[in-house]
Amino acid sequence: MENVKNSNQKREYLIGLMKKRSIIALCSGILELIFVFFALMMGFNKISIIYDTSVFQSYRYFTMISNTMAALSITFVIPFAVEGIRNNRFILPRWVSVLLFISTNSISIVLILVISLLRYTSPDEVFGNGGVYAHFVCPVLVLILFFQIEGGHQYKRRERILACLPFCLYLVVYYIMVVVVGKENGGWDDIYHVTGYISSFLSIIIGTVVAYIMSLLISKLSNYLTVNRSEKKYSYLGKEAEPVEVLTEAYGLGIMMANNMGKEIIELPYDILEELSKRYDIAPSRIIRAFIKGLETGVK
Repeated sequence: MENVKNSNQKREYLIGLMKKRSIIALCSGILELIFVFFALMMGFNKISIIYDTSVFQSYRYFTMISNTMAALSITFVIPFAVEGIRNNRFILPRWVSVLLFISTNSISIVLILVISLLRYTSPDEVFGNGGVYAHFVCPVLVLILFFQIEGGHQYKRRERILACLPFCLYLVVYYIMVVVVGKENGGWDDIYHVTGYISSFLSIIIGTVVAYIMSLLISKLSNYLTVNRSEKKYSYLGKEAEPVEVLTEAYGLGIMMANNMGKEIIELPYDILEELSKRYDIAPSRIIRAFIKGLETGVK
């Protein structure tokens, strides 16, 4: 009897955890969106007034590009967080998770450049007229948001390369507009004052290396947190659980979800069942059948 009670408590915790993940994603996403929006408005205002140019020209700055990317990726996260609260389950599609990873890596590069280089070469650009929000506050908040959101996805080399592309492409465009075209021919001036310290070609190589190192570090930490959270989530079953125990848990989870969710919004928690299947080497079809039987019992 005590075992049944403990199992029910663990299942309730699992369902509650799904809702908690959704609430964290929603609250942190809205907060970050407010800060990013404020930083972008400050940036647009600064560039259009001080430099007497159009808003579109603001995107000569990678800071503006990366903050815009962050705002877009967070905007995609919020609807799934709202749906997760409604259904007691947070499911973030892989494409949204990858988009968030790419924008996080891009805006993290801004933070690293500010700390290591730009605060010496362009202090007025970085900290003046609200620049601290775009260059420091927002990157830190985006990093916190990224590691707080539990999408359950792991990032491999392909995603790391994708995460480097925005900054690497920007470096190439910056080189062309500053060095090849030149300001006198309609290009850009050296807004970061980098060419006064190192060659433009060398800055592309260094920038590419920095971008990949950042994507590697961020992905490694994210992957570690994902595995660690998964281990804690299913730790009550133990690493050597017998198939009958796992199938019983899937059956009990079905009953619990039927009792806690309305009939019209019950969905198959394929992410949970797939995780159980992989962890304990049980055919997905067996676990799904056990879960559906539990749903039927719970509904009756």
